[in-house]
Amino acid sequence: MLIEKIYKGVYSKMQEDTGTDDLAMSDRLAPLLEIPVDEIDKDKLEILLCRASIIGQEQGFASGFRFCIRLLAEALG
Repeated sequence: MLIEKIYKGVYSKMQEDTGTDDLAMSDRLAPLLEIPVDEIDKDKLEILLCRASIIGQEQGFASGFRFCIRLLAEALG
């Protein structure tokens, strides 16, 4: 099946890179968690969640773009 070939040929090969990306994202998120819980009000929580979402969105875009490029290279190769 085509989906299985894509998974085995492209996506599964990216798992090592994905793990590295996850560690980098964790490093970017860690400073956001240093705010003491008793100091978090609604506004600070909103800012914290927005910053974390932006980090996740950036990482998802970068990972998706790399997957697309590898998929295109596999299809053309």
